[in-house]
Amino acid sequence: MSQIPGNPLEDKALTSYRGFLLRRARRFAEELERIVAGYGSLRGYADLHIRLGVHKIRRADGSRVWRLREYMPNAEALWLTTDRLNFQRHAAYRFQKLENGVFQLSLPEDALEHGTYMELRVKPQGGGGGQGALRRVPAFAAWVEQDAALPDQWCARLWAPEKAYRFRHRHPAKAVFPRIYEAHVGMAQPAFDCHAKSVGSYKAFAADMLPRIKAAGYTAVQLMGILEHPLYRSYGYQVSSYFAPSSRFGTPGEFRELVDTAHGLSLMVILDIPHGHACANTEQGLAAYDGSRYFFNSRYNQWGTPSFDYALEMTRRFLLSNCRWWLEEFRVDGFRFDAVGNMIYADYGLDDDFSHVGRCFYGKDGLPRADEHGELHLCLANALIHQIRPQALSIAEEFSGMPGLTCSPEEGGLGFDRRFAMGIPDYWEKCIESSRDMGSLWHEMTNHRPYDRTISYVECHDQCINGHDAMIWRLIGRDMYDYMSVFTDNWNTSRGLAFYRLMRLITLCAADAGYLNFMGNEFGHPEWLDDERRAHRQWHLAERPDLKYAGLAAWDRAQMALVEEHAADFRQSPLFRFIHEDDRLLAFERGRLLLAFNFHELRARTGLLFAVTPGKYVERLSSDESAFAGRGNLCVGNPPVEHFTSVLEHRYEQDVTLYLPPMTALVLRRED
Repeated sequence: MSQIPGNPLEDKALTSYRGFLLRRARRFAEELERIVAGYGSLRGYADLHIRLGVHKIRRADGSRVWRLREYMPNAEALWLTTDRLNFQRHAAYRFQKLENGVFQLSLPEDALEHGTYMELRVKPQGGGGGQGALRRVPAFAAWVEQDAALPDQWCARLWAPEKAYRFRHRHPAKAVFPRIYEAHVGMAQPAFDCHAKSVGSYKAFAADMLPRIKAAGYTAVQLMGILEHPLYRSYGYQVSSYFAPSSRFGTPGEFRELVDTAHGLSLMVILDIPHGHACANTEQGLAAYDGSRYFFNSRYNQWGTPSFDYALEMTRRFLLSNCRWWLEEFRVDGFRFDAVGNMIYADYGLDDDFSHVGRCFYGKDGLPRADEHGELHLCLANALIHQIRPQALSIAEEFSGMPGLTCSPEEGGLGFDRRFAMGIPDYWEKCIESSRDMGSLWHEMTNHRPYDRTISYVECHDQCINGHDAMIWRLIGRDMYDYMSVFTDNWNTSRGLAFYRLMRLITLCAADAGYLNFMGNEFGHPEWLDDERRAHRQWHLAERPDLKYAGLAAWDRAQMALVEEHAADFRQSPLFRFIHEDDRLLAFERGRLLLAFNFHELRARTGLLFAVTPGKYVERLSSDESAFAGRGNLCVGNPPVEHFTSVLEHRYEQDVTLYLPPMTALVLRRED
């Protein structure tokens, strides 16, 4: 029996690429040693938000002053102007130029106060002065607002309240099998609260959405669009101010309260954090902060936005400080790193299907394709995150299947806790378009290396925004407008709902180490999300017993309860048991759970016989119950039906016999 590898360095299939993995491990070890020797610790290295930005400090004589520092290596001169100065350049405070590209300004305590509007004026080297100075938002601003009268104008405000919000709740424990609810604060507001271009708020999300997420059975909320971004319809993926929670939804204090409220409900808070690229805006963002591109490399990526240059130490320190800031200042519980492929590949991995593992190491030209500095940054970021918060959850959104993402750098990995199984939603899209064989379904649901821990999902925001059709809409389409009442029905709607229940159950129960749902998909929300024009969710649909949306919501709660009640079973890997291509049948065990699926649209299967672990199997859950918007042809009774296995000669396994109607799944549990 071959030994299952515990990390990529032990994986014989990667022998040809071992040199890449060892160099990755060595670079991390050498850099970490250098950082500890020079800065005392990795946490001490990630301190730019303390060394730079605006802070109130106490002098030796006991007086308190404001100290402002900016890193602008290409600047010749730098000024600060405020609303008190009517933003006049001639009245602005001038910074003193120090060494190593740092500018410093000291102001009396009464020169600034909480809420003061602040702007920088920058004269680049070789650039014009006076009115030609560049306008900039301070890079470490914690509060940045959009001008209501001038939408293209953004300005920092000083966040220094006399009484900051104090956290009351401890961090929740990290679940072994996290159930993540992906959400967007601004677009989570109820439909009836909407008006033109309105968005939701931190306060409303904390009061209304967090209890809903908790009641639905999830253990974590993953928030999009928190880091400030000028273009709302970028959904937070073109960040301008990395240290500011978006002011569209409220104040930094109100975001702190949201996180604390989540902790009070035992919900982890995971931030979607784009460290692969930033917005191209100059006045609001970092793209040409001092008139140069010192944070970024010389090429724009596929989105037309600048990508960070991880070879620069100040870039790495800036991004590491950003991780520390959110962990310590707002006590978030982890991050979902966006577009990791853009960070670890020098060519961004474009136009490549990564059909072979070698494509992760060599490009089409046969040359190594790794961005070694990007890999190093991620290794350091994950080490820092877990140094500050050992129970944090760090997730990679990465499309290529790079081996070892969830292994430690010492093992040749990048140090993430989980990676998203991004191929699964793509596979479900293909299944909806045309039928796929059951073998490919099982392969896709369980396709991951044993040492790479994955989170599965039917769909995330990518399938549900800017006119993209959610899975339920691809299945049912406009019939959702006419046949989602429990009093009406047609074949297309009935089939679509049945398939939707099956795809969500098998994705959850075959998942390796976690599951994700995008807000509203748990009850089959119709239509899509499209920035301000559709900045709402119709939560009331899931609360009406006369609509099938309520049945889908009940089905999702039942699935989440299944994981909660049988957590020990979900610590074990799925065990394949039975497949039949023509009848479209599939069965597997997970711990003591037995899951049997009939994907055939017309054919019921009576007397279905297949081998399982011996014992008594008790029915726990059926996808076809009317309470779940099913047909009611297979319901779990009270008491539930028990199935006893029959002996097979010369084999450990025994046969179990089941009945499965078309498009139905049955969950049973083996009891002693």
